[in-house]
Amino acid sequence: MTTTLLDSALRISAIRIGNQMDQAGLPAGFIGDCVHAAMEHEGILDLMEMWRDAESDDERNETIADLQESLEDIQQSRYVESTYIRFDDLEQIARNVMAFKDSLRLKVEAQGGIQALADKSGIPQPSLSRFFSSAAMPRRLTLLKIAKALHLSQVDIATEWVHDNS
Repeated sequence: MTTTLLDSALRISAIRIGNQMDQAGLPAGFIGDCVHAAMEHEGILDLMEMWRDAESDDERNETIADLQESLEDIQQSRYVESTYIRFDDLEQIARNVMAFKDSLRLKVEAQGGIQALADKSGIPQPSLSRFFSSAAMPRRLTLLKIAKALHLSQVDIATEWVHDNS
């Protein structure tokens, strides 16, 4: 009985924060994914609460980007096995990633910029800004959402280090 009450309280909390996110203008799909994931992953609810309690737009934007990354980690963990990358290769991989993101950014700018991409893809603008400014390996799901929003094929955005492990 206690677990049921606790689960219900967590669900209500996630839904309430989701409603606040909706009022703040975040994409509906992103909010739905957050609320759904919060039911299974305590860390997601913690991040949602951090977003709710943030004292500045910058804090909220960072938390939105963290939520997006966490959601993608959850989704990707269902489909992708981890791979081993040699330490000696990391610097070259980072250069390749940034070169790829720079070329993709040109396509984004040609189609209206980051905010237009956020509107079309459902990926929050802070997450896209972080995506393009970091040398982190892009997640396949993010690339697919971007490709769809830009009307690009998977081939148009694929590189030798982005592959399907399913």
